Amino acid sequence: MMKKTQLLALSALFTSLFTQAASHHKLVFINQYDANQDWSLSLAEFDKARESRFNITDENNDGFVDESEYVFEYKNRMDNQLTKDRQGQIKQTIIRFNALDKNENARIDLAEYQGSGKRTFTYFDTNKDGVISESDPAPKRRAKKAEKTLTATQQRETQIKKLPRAKRVLSMPTTHSFNGLLTKYDANDDKTITPQEIAIVRQKIWDLADENNDGWISEQEYLYEFEDRMDMQIAKTRKSAVKQTYVRFGILDKDKDGKMTLAEYQASGHRSFNRFDTDNNQIVTLDEAMPKSYSKKKGKKNVKKQNVASNTSY
Repeated sequence: MMKKTQLLALSALFTSLFTQAASHHKLVFINQYDANQDWSLSLAEFDKARESRFNITDENNDGFVDESEYVFEYKNRMDNQLTKDRQGQIKQTIIRFNALDKNENARIDLAEYQGSGKRTFTYFDTNKDGVISESDPAPKRRAKKAEKTLTATQQRETQIKKLPRAKRVLSMPTTHSFNGLLTKYDANDDKTITPQEIAIVRQKIWDLADENNDGWISEQEYLYEFEDRMDMQIAKTRKSAVKQTYVRFGILDKDKDGKMTLAEYQASGHRSFNRFDTDNNQIVTLDEAMPKSYSKKKGKKNVKKQNVASNTSY
């Protein structure tokens, strides 16, 4: 009975995550081509924006986009977004520092820092067996205030506010999920986390951050340590994304002649457009129904395709 309940919970979670991801993809999709910013993207408007991007990418104006031009254009857009993401992460890091500094003396002591780890453990060890594992039921989230019924306009405005988050390229490891905790704290790779593992990892991070060895971490030290990890993640993200860009060019270059025509470029765009144009009226809006999720049988493979097709890099 417990296994069935957990499977149902996971199924509901994956459905929710897919819907949220699809919503974010659509938000970004409309935004990047919606020239008049009315959040209604017609096929004609889409084609015009795509043609403009193709012409900008075609640096030597020979009527084709070769692999180097395609990759160079994507790198520029990605680096611009990574710069914005980095700035956003820095702001959040300062907020986290202030949250950890319980006595508000503009510095964190080891007790305050380890205290955060202990609170994380207590929150995720929901069955109270002394370890965090897959057997722990998902923690109960804080009760949200009763949501008011929103008008169509208010719903649209709520969606639009999520655009900066939806456009993010940089994703830092998080301790807000079980998998994130495993990545950061599961030192022996046994798929469980003990309080000792958390304390040891946090002690190592503390020692790195306390550069002057005075027993305190200042805001600047806290930020520097995080920036080091963030910059390594940026390099990793960039390398992976550029590698995928070469793969995408190979997919778009249907006749495999090493260069892409406008027709090939537009054909790819139309596949994405048609996916989001669920009412088949040649207009994509935030209000129309989301694309149907893929079958469970092909789940993982096709979810990956959905992410690629909806990416801003085509």
